[in-house]
Amino acid sequence: MTDFLLYEGKVAVALLVFYLFYRFLLKKETFHRFNRVVLVGTAVLSFLLPLCIITIYRPMETIPAVPAEPMIVSEMPEMELAPAAQISEPWWPVALTVLFWAGVAFVLVRVLISVFSIVRMIQQGTPVREEDGCKIIVTERDIDPFSWMRYIVLSRKDWALPHESILAHEKAHIAYGHSLEVLLVDVLSAFQWFNPAIWMLRADLKELHEYEADDAVLRTGANIKDL
Repeated sequence: MTDFLLYEGKVAVALLVFYLFYRFLLKKETFHRFNRVVLVGTAVLSFLLPLCIITIYRPMETIPAVPAEPMIVSEMPEMELAPAAQISEPWWPVALTVLFWAGVAFVLVRVLISVFSIVRMIQQGTPVREEDGCKIIVTERDIDPFSWMRYIVLSRKDWALPHESILAHEKAHIAYGHSLEVLLVDVLSAFQWFNPAIWMLRADLKELHEYEADDAVLRTGANIKDL
């Protein structure tokens, strides 16, 4: 129990150090793909590094054996041993563990509800066509366009308007695998829900996704005002 809490503390420290490195040295750079790799790698490595054990071997000098002198054993009178006092374990590791897993469960339930809502919206929507391996779904709900895995979901209102730039933007999200990255970080966030660094990392990652998708659309010659 205490070992697991110690592991989570090491993960939190590693995550904070790596994220601050990104925040002060790389955040303002425009290498969006490289920054994505750094952020996702930061999240994953922070959980793996505390599991690594580095063993250092040092040579030890051997001491020559000295012949032992004979020992004289005398009989001691029998003594009654008093019963050892029971040592009670501290309560705080148990309380912290319960609090930790309650937070993990809360965040994971939110992630599952979000995924279930997206899947349900896709199932209830109207498939209109498939382009470049992406399935386009039109929903009657008044929502902003979004993509998830291989699906692009638009409202009926957006579908009735010129939507070529919207589709290009969402196709870029799908091509770069952005939804998988967000899902991975969401799951990792559940196990570091108490750490502000993981939530700032998640926000920066989603921001990078938007920049990268916008750049992909601009390279097609679209007007920046259409994004």
